[in-house]
Amino acid sequence: MTEQNTTDSTNEKNTGSLEAENERASSATKLTIGLAAVALIVVVGVVVSLVMVFRGDDADPLVSLDPTTDNGATAQDTDGLFEPDPVFGKFDRVVYVPLDPKGVILSETLASGNRPADQAPSGVMLQRIHGNMDLPFSTSDGPTGFTDTGVATGFARTAQGAALAAAHYVAYLLSGDNRAEMVAQAGHSSDPALLLEGLRVPNDSAVTASPMVNVTFHPDLTLVKLGATVERSNGATEIQLTKIPMVWRDGTGWVVQLDSTALSSGFEPLSSEGWQQWW
Repeated sequence: MTEQNTTDSTNEKNTGSLEAENERASSATKLTIGLAAVALIVVVGVVVSLVMVFRGDDADPLVSLDPTTDNGATAQDTDGLFEPDPVFGKFDRVVYVPLDPKGVILSETLASGNRPADQAPSGVMLQRIHGNMDLPFSTSDGPTGFTDTGVATGFARTAQGAALAAAHYVAYLLSGDNRAEMVAQAGHSSDPALLLEGLRVPNDSAVTASPMVNVTFHPDLTLVKLGATVERSNGATEIQLTKIPMVWRDGTGWVVQLDSTALSSGFEPLSSEGWQQWW
């Protein structure tokens, strides 16, 4: 091999590496733009969902477990653990305000996993934690505890638990670098630094769980889609969504795979199947 050939080979390798790096940067930029758009919906809350599923008996703060779950999980006594009156949050949903800023655990026993993947978790309550994060807690699928910094843990290894975990951990990721770091340190997301580099969300930003959920469940790796309806510039009303891959890790629970190619954002027609409102 001649010196000239060696040089050409090196240049080709460098060029290939540069192109690959640029492609990864472009993908990260596109995803960041998508996440920023979803963050705008979630943080500002300017869109009201057109696909609401109304629960007529939800005036009470806690709902009994569906008997089909066949387990003994029940809501604990919450008297004296919340502010006297709930408040309306984004999307006109009722939100309860716990006296403890990290929230109130509703049950320390998880429901069994032999339920349909599209069945809503039981006893769902939106709680306003850390002052300005409106996130769902359930009596059936978690959380069952908190980290030292107040991040919810102990979500069930079920479709319902994966969706609840995704709603919590993505909210932290979209609520500023300080809260994104809380999730990463707890082991519930991969390193968010590169992905969220261009998001520029102020620390401790207000955020609320997206009202629409669509889950493709597998006990080891689940794809959770969270979304809200938006009116696009062409006049069409569609679902703007973020796809969140959630991997199960023994000893940790559900983890957001920020380095997965499945993590993305986009739009779907309102007629798309599988969308529900669980909170």
